Amino acid sequence: MVGFRTNYTSQAPHLVTLVAQYGIRGAIGTLIDRKNVSFVALLRVSNEADVFLYAEAARELLKVADNLDYGGESDSAVWYADDLEISPWSIVAKLKNVRRAIILLGGDKKISDDIRLLLDLDAPVAPPRAAHYRMAAKQLGMKPISEHEASELARQPMRRVRLAIQRARPISRVVGSLLQLREEPADKARPAVPSATPLENLHGYGDARDWGLALAQDINGWKHGDIGWDDVDRGILLAGPPGSGKTTYAASLAATCGLPLLSASAAQWQASGHLGDLLKSMRKFFALAGKTAPCIAFIDEFDSFGDRASSKDAEHYDYKRQVINALLECLDPSGGRVGVVVVGATNDANAVDAALLRPGRLERVIEIAHPDVDAREAILRQHLAELAGSEDLRPMMKDTHGWSGAELAKLARDAKRICRRRDGVEVSADDVAAAMPRDAALSEEQWLRVAVHEIGHAVVGALLEPGNLVRVRLQRKPTAGRDMLALGATEFRLALPNLAVERDYLRRITILFGGMVAEKLVFGDHSSGAGGHEMSDLASATGLATMMERTFAFGPSLLAEGKTDPGSVQRFRMYDRELTDAVAARLQRCVSEATALLSQRKEEIVSLANSLLMSGEMDANDVLHVLAAATPEQESKPDGPE
Repeated sequence: MVGFRTNYTSQAPHLVTLVAQYGIRGAIGTLIDRKNVSFVALLRVSNEADVFLYAEAARELLKVADNLDYGGESDSAVWYADDLEISPWSIVAKLKNVRRAIILLGGDKKISDDIRLLLDLDAPVAPPRAAHYRMAAKQLGMKPISEHEASELARQPMRRVRLAIQRARPISRVVGSLLQLREEPADKARPAVPSATPLENLHGYGDARDWGLALAQDINGWKHGDIGWDDVDRGILLAGPPGSGKTTYAASLAATCGLPLLSASAAQWQASGHLGDLLKSMRKFFALAGKTAPCIAFIDEFDSFGDRASSKDAEHYDYKRQVINALLECLDPSGGRVGVVVVGATNDANAVDAALLRPGRLERVIEIAHPDVDAREAILRQHLAELAGSEDLRPMMKDTHGWSGAELAKLARDAKRICRRRDGVEVSADDVAAAMPRDAALSEEQWLRVAVHEIGHAVVGALLEPGNLVRVRLQRKPTAGRDMLALGATEFRLALPNLAVERDYLRRITILFGGMVAEKLVFGDHSSGAGGHEMSDLASATGLATMMERTFAFGPSLLAEGKTDPGSVQRFRMYDRELTDAVAARLQRCVSEATALLSQRKEEIVSLANSLLMSGEMDANDVLHVLAAATPEQESKPDGPE
């Protein structure tokens, strides 16, 4: 429950505050001036966006003191009705010390029966009249306001009048400014954008592209009456790293389906104000979608709504619960959601409440990974209409591994800028090469260390899981914002198999230690690249070893925790010394195993690392070929740590 904690001051109130006070007095009557009479009054404000202005006015009328806090030291209080819905019993406790209280309710919202039983008065606040503005101006000693000006002020939302009236600004200018504004919906549907790239021409979208093309066929069939809306997918959640083109996809989907596009985000709804404003903005968006149907409703930052299962003990859990419950109602209303396909976008699908992903809501989660080399070249060419057709971009594409569509679009802009500066007509491959980022600032010896590190992962992986290794590569040209973890990578088909057993986890940890151990064998020590980040080798190995003990009962104890996020896993060790010791012992056994595997293959590691320095990328066959030339004793496949 939140109370207003603001000093009462004898300074003259704002014109709009005084007008709001007239409305409150009209609703409450003489109660406001009878200081010895206790009351709890609910005041209903028709325009929800003006509730905070009435709160300010009520605070001054009741002379709410600065010491109003959760201890209830003041004899007067002003509350939002939304805040009181959390726990009516907390109001009972407050009322032991608070004699006069005003509760403000905006729009057409309803209150619970529990709250209603506490009330002495439930009354609407009449909208301001022209006479109120003229009377307030006279009371404040302002220049008289004409009947026409007062009438225009009364027609406007009070929040706008409050913003427009500033010190020394003539009322005539205020009215003129307000008349220039026109009320527009916060969320407007955009028509399907003809210039958006059709889905069939998008590159690097995989399953999302296929789903969108199938949806376009279903929408067309529904429009022609061939299928019912029950046969059309309700929506999807797009999951992918920043810059992977989720917003671009939504525009292309709308264009391909021939539907208007509405866009919103949790941040936009939250910007409207407190909880009540957020819920109002959310419902307004879905109401507009219903009126615009058929349409695509795109909601960005979908993980911002949170997950009720992961934060029950958090301070703002009830706030989050109300937001998610309202979103569930909007996604799956009792009357259905005919004609509205909802597309959510997130960087982290695991942070989304599971109830939002059930049938009838967002029915599928589709990952949008970074594009492969063919898709990257196609995306770059798509952004370079000025590119000469004979130009070969393939040699540069190996240096763009892991790049997003947004990063490739920036590369195209930079290349076109370079072309313009040389007064060129067509963009050349040389322009693209000049626009590429510079090599990371490492010496050749440091690059050799990076290569040895990645080859260490690859060799251990090839020995323990020979069919799982895909490739190993260096990333000499990391883009802006990428850290040292992006300088190299070793790729495997699967991190862990389905229904993984203890041996699978131990092999994964041993592979993670392969890079650090290889550095020690070749250079005598290891670098900071093995740690320093929550996704680093050391952090990942420690997390897996902790989960083995505390989540999957692979240790002596059968006690298990359900949470597996990095913060929870770290807290497990923080408060359990025995767990910390068990994790450290597991890690040391895996380090010993990695050392045993690599110590006999130092020559092969150095040879492979030098080859990687030259080529920048090696596939699994390159690694396996070198290892196959080892002695028969070395060729035998290890079982991994036990």
